[in-house]
Amino acid sequence: MKVLQTALNIPADRVFSYLPPENVPPEFCLFKRLKVPFGKGYEIGYALRVEDFISPIPKTPSQDVLFGGGFSDVKTDGVKLKTVLEIIDDEPVLSEELLELARYICANYLCSLGEALACIISPAMRDLKSVKAKKKNSGISFPNKNSAQRSAIEYKRLTKEQSAAYERIKDALLSGKGGKFLLFGVTSSGKTEVYLKIIDLVLSLNKSAIFLIPEIALTAQFSDIVFERFGSIVGLWHSGVSAQKKFSLFKGALRGDIKIMLGARSAVFAPFKNIGAVIIDEEHEHTYKQEQKPSYDCRDIASWRAAYHGACLVLGSATPSLEIFSAAREGAIEMLEMPQRIDGKEMPQIKILSLKDKARFGANLLPETVSALSQTLKRKEQAIVFINRRGFSSSIMCRKCLNVYQCPNCSVSLAHHKIEYGAHILKCHYCGFSQNFTEVSCPNCKSKDLAVFGIGTQKIEDEIQKLFPYSRIFRLDGDTASKKGVYEKAYRGFKSGDYDILLGTQMISKGFDFERVSLVCIADADTSLYLPDFKSVEKTFQLIIQTAGRCGRGKTAGNVIVQTYHPEHYCIQCAKDYDFLSFYNEEIRRRESLFYPPFCSIAEITIRNKDEDKTFEEAQNLLVFCKEYAERNKISAQIFGPAECRIKKLNNLYRMKILLKGLKKDILSIASSSFKYQKTYSVSQIITDISPL
Repeated sequence: MKVLQTALNIPADRVFSYLPPENVPPEFCLFKRLKVPFGKGYEIGYALRVEDFISPIPKTPSQDVLFGGGFSDVKTDGVKLKTVLEIIDDEPVLSEELLELARYICANYLCSLGEALACIISPAMRDLKSVKAKKKNSGISFPNKNSAQRSAIEYKRLTKEQSAAYERIKDALLSGKGGKFLLFGVTSSGKTEVYLKIIDLVLSLNKSAIFLIPEIALTAQFSDIVFERFGSIVGLWHSGVSAQKKFSLFKGALRGDIKIMLGARSAVFAPFKNIGAVIIDEEHEHTYKQEQKPSYDCRDIASWRAAYHGACLVLGSATPSLEIFSAAREGAIEMLEMPQRIDGKEMPQIKILSLKDKARFGANLLPETVSALSQTLKRKEQAIVFINRRGFSSSIMCRKCLNVYQCPNCSVSLAHHKIEYGAHILKCHYCGFSQNFTEVSCPNCKSKDLAVFGIGTQKIEDEIQKLFPYSRIFRLDGDTASKKGVYEKAYRGFKSGDYDILLGTQMISKGFDFERVSLVCIADADTSLYLPDFKSVEKTFQLIIQTAGRCGRGKTAGNVIVQTYHPEHYCIQCAKDYDFLSFYNEEIRRRESLFYPPFCSIAEITIRNKDEDKTFEEAQNLLVFCKEYAERNKISAQIFGPAECRIKKLNNLYRMKILLKGLKKDILSIASSSFKYQKTYSVSQIITDISPL
């Protein structure tokens, strides 16, 4: 009897045996997704291989061994076998490469094979023809150019620095060996043009390219550029694309109709059979790290796929992550520098303003900032205002009893938001809880003396609107971006001059190229500076440089104002002078002294439980278990904790964490032991994150 060995999208370190549907040869199911019975329901599985059925010996004569769970269709030798309910795919969607990649993800991010495969090929994807759904694309229309028409598109002439970078990558591509490159170029140095030339060369070699961007907000801008150059052979992949459209793109990439996949993080899994280049723009961005299990790092996956295909991996940034820059300085990655802006344009001047005396002015924008905005608007130029916090105010407190409005599900303050028709709500940015807020009385002591603390995009928007009532402001943050078509509206509207000021969070701080922007205001540079995160200083430096880089790209010189409570901080001072090397030297020294990446690998094990005492008890027990495991196996890694997570309670679950530091193989070994602990002893959720942010 032949059975299908099938990996399921569940946290189980095994495959399951199923019978193929009646009158269907088992080989027909191979490398396809299957709908299979499991327990009282069903799961989506991935058919990996066909094997002869070998009946296991039950532990006792009366005990049956279940394969796939549920009730049996066929029973043989006391073993219950289930039959596949549905073959989802007409053609195989898996390849040997993608299966090998799934095994790599399993080993390096501690998940099951089925979970890794579900990450690569989503169970939700369905054929457009077989689903009753509106056949809509991502909401952006593109010119329908074919590859023959591309020859009519003229490339911009490359500068000396662009040419040097391109020629080096070209040599690696033509050699057939590929390589890893850091394209270290200041903002507006022309990195995108180098990317496009690389893609053109890849296509001439009859290969495919993956082009990754960090933010869905950038898809409108980059899709315009890439589709203009390459037409209908481009696929656009991000979270706003429907499951049906994604499957159409997936099949197009398999068939070879699509040669370029442009998109966010998960586009790295495009099933191309012959990849020539994987390009990651703004490689330092945190959005390239998957938060949900399996918590993979997109740069790691891109590196693996490039090596598998003998392709070139190109990592571009004006502010590279310390890990990548360190690897480049040590020779593991080849660094290609582009230190000048196109056409010799000067970098915008950055002016630092102290917020320490802000109370004297009774406003969040200092007088000098307001004056700069006023002059910009008078000249009919555009400005970008950045504040990395959405909402109106970050917290509400009673002055009498000092009670802070907190989320009932999470240990965080409720943020104050203004909604339509002037109404006010309190909202949790983590679980989504909200309640009406009338600013009448404290729920604890009934006092009406309430204080509003902190600022967000809505408060800054109100302030600017009052100062400049005729200015046209577009706010782009997590609240507005949830509406369909907002990203495209922001990009196209601001580019065409429909708006004077683009105000928003970090989604406006990268990639955007607007020629009429002459002023950037960073309303508060400190929102990420003192977070309990070893990358907090690095992120702050990157945000300042990247946001500053949005201006001065046209004929008008750019100016940047940075408001901060810590003007003397080395991060702020280095950013003011665009001095990446000095910042790197200081930050890398601190990382080494504290033994943080790139000097080690880290993993975080989080324990979650509805009961606070049980969470603490489990965390203590797991810590002892991990230390004993390390000692027993002679693993020399550092194990810290347990400690409360920064947000102690989230979605009604209390959380504690254990931190591991050491060689990657050692922390993977210790982290994997937590699964054994959970299976044997624990009643809590235990989540492991390798290389957490």
